[in-house]
Amino acid sequence: MTPMVTIVIPAHSREAELTELLESLTVQTFKQFEVLIINNEGPPKQHLLAPFLNQLNVRLIELKENHHVRARNLGVAEAKGDIILLLDDDDLLMPGHIEEGLRDLETADLVYTDAELFRFNWQDGRRVVTDWEPFAYAFDVERFRQDSTFIPSGTMYRKSIHDAIGPFDEDVYNYWDWDFFLRVMKQFEIAHPARATVLYAFNGHDNLSAKQDDTRRRYFERFCLKHGLENMEMKNFHIVQAERRGYRRETERTFTGDFPGRTEGDGSCTHHKN
Repeated sequence: MTPMVTIVIPAHSREAELTELLESLTVQTFKQFEVLIINNEGPPKQHLLAPFLNQLNVRLIELKENHHVRARNLGVAEAKGDIILLLDDDDLLMPGHIEEGLRDLETADLVYTDAELFRFNWQDGRRVVTDWEPFAYAFDVERFRQDSTFIPSGTMYRKSIHDAIGPFDEDVYNYWDWDFFLRVMKQFEIAHPARATVLYAFNGHDNLSAKQDDTRRRYFERFCLKHGLENMEMKNFHIVQAERRGYRRETERTFTGDFPGRTEGDGSCTHHKN
């Protein structure tokens, strides 16, 4: 039986980015999926979804608070599919991502791929890619307890995992994804194929993980205590990324700098690949 996939996307106020994400979903080679947009206290989204209603099975769910972890839990709870696919509202997927991920799930419970970290400029209300580099690191159990190289966007897994480990932990907030991965890692089979089919936005001024504050530190300390992690230093994604490039692995790369699903001539420019 062909599985049903539910794509869970928390969304707040990034309208152009969400539109580009939905465009990338229209060209997926696997078509049997639903899209759940969880509007976590952002502006109305109906006008953004309207152009896609004849191309995608998309539902809008309203969450009356700005809590991205709670939004994901609500999406999972409302999912009709037996496979969950996580996405942020400013990331995209290459066309074969879902189809290839389902093949990996024939022998695994969760699959996450490598990614392309892309930087961009804005042009006529659209993002134009300026350069990109691979985010590609081997799955190492011991290293994962010190440095998470898990990007949740694009991750596909069996919804039944939550029956065993419970929902995403809202109490660790910024570290919900690392916490989720560590809990899954203890009980389930994980696949990490060497292909970069997730496009991950990496502009410094846009990435929330660049912000360090006391509230984030409290979540970090709570996360470390939960998993028995000692002598851990809280670092933002940009600093850690610069440190870890030395052990990057080889991966299959097909991204050319143009967003999947974007019509020809819409936001094209000269690209640079690292």
